[in-house]
Amino acid sequence: MENLPQVGDRYFDAVARVIEDNISKMVPGENEQRFYASLAAGGNSTAAHVVAYCEGMKELYGEGDGDKALELTKLFTLLMLAQSYRWLSENHPETTDTDDAARTAAANILAMFGDDKPESLELFVDLKTQFDYDTRNNPSMVHMGGFMLGWAAEAMGHPCLEWQKVDFPIDSMSDVTQSGVLIDSAPMRSPADIKAFWACHGAGCRALMEHYEGKKIDGDAAAGNTGAE
Repeated sequence: MENLPQVGDRYFDAVARVIEDNISKMVPGENEQRFYASLAAGGNSTAAHVVAYCEGMKELYGEGDGDKALELTKLFTLLMLAQSYRWLSENHPETTDTDDAARTAAANILAMFGDDKPESLELFVDLKTQFDYDTRNNPSMVHMGGFMLGWAAEAMGHPCLEWQKVDFPIDSMSDVTQSGVLIDSAPMRSPADIKAFWACHGAGCRALMEHYEGKKIDGDAAAGNTGAE
């Protein structure tokens, strides 16, 4: 996975400050604060990279937008949570009840973003279900990459699918294309954008680990833990 340079965007910088402040106010205990702040750092980094390096997302983001930056950071922070629990299950397979713990953590993250909508929590469940399935069964992660771009497009106000009609996990995209749920799948279909997305995700994983460890992390080491090749 190629390394991507850091990107700067005043909207994402502002979102990072707001969420960091919310975490300090809402989360008790230093360890928990570090856990959630690291997830948010990874999500914020991923989001900023996605709108810089994925052409379809760059077009939807336009000149920059605070609301879009907030929604994208929220989405990719949920992905960082799914990634973290994937690492946990791989490194500590004896751990049980991780789905319930992840769902509780997702609810906490959504609260930090001021989101109490039930459908947002269901989005995380669908996201984690597909992420775990693709990690085990589709090493290219191409389906998950396409869905993440679709969810990102939706976060920026561009409908792609009737998501409530999609039964996750999806093994073949033909199941989606033939099911009548498509609205506009164009943001999800670009192979170049899907490849770029996983590079962006690798940058986000590096930001997560650097925040949690309090030190710089080798980019190749971070990218090697994403589940994407």
